[in-house]
Amino acid sequence: MEAQTTDGQPVRLREQARGRGRSARGPRDMALSMGVLVVPVLVLVVLYNVLFNGGSPRAIDPSGTFAAAHHSGAFTIVEPVGLPGGWTPVSSSYQRQGDGSVLRVGYVAPGGGLQLIESDRPVNALLPDELGNDAQPGNLVSIGDQRWREYPVARGGRALVLATGDSTVCIVGAASADDLRTLAGHLR
Repeated sequence: MEAQTTDGQPVRLREQARGRGRSARGPRDMALSMGVLVVPVLVLVVLYNVLFNGGSPRAIDPSGTFAAAHHSGAFTIVEPVGLPGGWTPVSSSYQRQGDGSVLRVGYVAPGGGLQLIESDRPVNALLPDELGNDAQPGNLVSIGDQRWREYPVARGGRALVLATGDSTVCIVGAASADDLRTLAGHLR
């Protein structure tokens, strides 16, 4: 039987009423509460990284996009052949526009992201759209048997541009200059 006060309430209820103004929970209770919240989040992060390879870019197969561009016959298409390890294609598209067609394939390279752009659009319309209005041409560089124009400052980083008879090839992005040259050297 519980002890009672003069007003008939058990002593335990009276003590609880007195303690309502302050927290009766200690640091241990707070740590347990945080653990209940943090542990599931950590488990989800580990599962994402282990099961779904969360730290790596999700690769796509751009061969269908290259095939569509080849099939259109709008201009000569070049594709990268034999890229070294660490190169991942992550996006691709082929679009017809009012003044020509544009093929885009995005890559994650060891030194950052970049995009291969091929088009039969007029150079004076294509370059401002793809490199930005502030892009300034730099030196000519020989890569394989081709002479590419460097753009040390372009939208997203830097660029290499090769203008041929029926098309223009641009490689633009935040990847290192060596990565841009590597992609240009593997185009066939």
